[in-house]
This record gives sequence, C-alpha cells and structure tokens, in this order.
Amino acid sequence: HLVFSTLHTNDAPSAMTRMVDLGVPGYLVATSVVAVLAQRLVRVVCAKCKQPYTPTAGELKSAGITPELAATGTFMKGKGCNACNDKGYRGRIGIYELMLLTPKIRELVYQNASAVDIRDVAVNEHMTTLYRDGIEKVLKGITTIEEVFRVAKISEADEEHLANAVAEAN
Repeated sequence: HLVFSTLHTNDAPSAMTRMVDLGVPGYLVATSVVAVLAQRLVRVVCAKCKQPYTPTAGELKSAGITPELAATGTFMKGKGCNACNDKGYRGRIGIYELMLLTPKIRELVYQNASAVDIRDVAVNEHMTTLYRDGIEKVLKGITTIEEVFRVAKISEADEEHLANAVAEAN
C-alpha cells in the first residue's frame, strides 16, 4: 500500500523530524517513508508584458548566482499590462524539492538526526532544493528572484551548488 499525506513543514527534510515530533517513532518513519516532496507556488512573469532585464550585481550576489551562471540565463520582469492587472505576473507555477529516502537518510532518521543533518546528506546525494529549482526557473525567465526569495531560503549548499553549476554544465 502507498499512502500520500500532507504535512506543514518548510522543506522535505523537516517532514522527517515533524513526523517524529507528532509521535511517530523514528524507526517507523525510516522504514516506511519512500520519499518526501516539498512544494511552493511562485508567480509567473506575465507573458503579455514580460521584458528581458539585467539584474544588478547585488541582486545576483544575494541570490547566490555567479556572473557566469547569470550569463547562461534569461531574466524577465513584467512591466504590467491589462492582462495581469498591472502586476507583472499572471498565473503560478510550482517549485519542488524531492527527497528520496536513501539508506544514509534512513539511518539519520532512525537516529533522530536533525533536519539540518538530513538536509546536508540529501543535498550531497543530489537532492534539488526548493531554492535551486526556483533559481532554475528564474534563469529560464519564468519567474523572478524576488518570487523565489518570497517562498524559499538559500542555504550554504545552494550557494555552493550555484557557484559550481557552470563548471558542471561544461
């Protein structure tokens, strides 16, 4: 049997510690959970009024986007029009974080490790974080840096990944 459920947490790793906080023994969480998907909605830049723009060096730095990575992307902002009620955005799209429970993560959950420790291992095992998925959508011109900041937090692991993203692509 497969059960889908909803928990209110900030990210996928926090769902593990939340279940333990709710009274589910760590060994049951570790042996029964297959994966956790975290999601947030960000607004989409309006297709009718979107225009390319160049983020400032400060915007890029605060977002953890290197100049080299920025050069690979297309940044868009909506100027506002009738279609979007002068908001610059129309519609929403999800950003996602999927954490598969690998043997290492299961062991951490079994040991009642912190969400931070679980997150570190998950990222090292190639989990794409909410923030990184959001930045990928920023680089494609789908949403804006401000929208990603509104719903997701950058971590040290995200900064490291973004700094290495251009080298990995080559």
